[in-house]
Amino acid sequence: MLVGISDSEVALIESLISPIVGTSVDEARLSDLGGSLISVTLGGGLIWVHMASWRIESDSEFLTACEDHRDYIRGMVAKLDGRRLSGVSLSPFLDVTFDFDGLRLMLFNASSRATGVESWSIQLPSGQALFVTSGQTWSLR
Repeated sequence: MLVGISDSEVALIESLISPIVGTSVDEARLSDLGGSLISVTLGGGLIWVHMASWRIESDSEFLTACEDHRDYIRGMVAKLDGRRLSGVSLSPFLDVTFDFDGLRLMLFNASSRATGVESWSIQLPSGQALFVTSGQTWSLR
């Protein structure tokens, strides 16, 4: 059983991500590497979804998730293109929700064990990168 990170750590990580809030998506795409790896380029930053479970939804529709067919995912992920990142919220378990003007990209750790495998990361405009791994660990490099 894992205990989540502290409220102060949640606030710190959200503040690290804040420079890309308010920017628009240049390109959201399904990776050519296979699986359901996705990337979202925006405001000089890059959200890269490695081994996290994820879904995209609106207030009224569940659009797609990581286990859908790749061709379907490709079209649905592209719906993020041009949308502004209006907010980010992080849970104590390092799940994250990115709000894109009416659509939400939600990322969930796929394992409760500390495996050291990166779940998701964000390349920040500053050149630093935030890495989140399974088991509630994170680092800034």
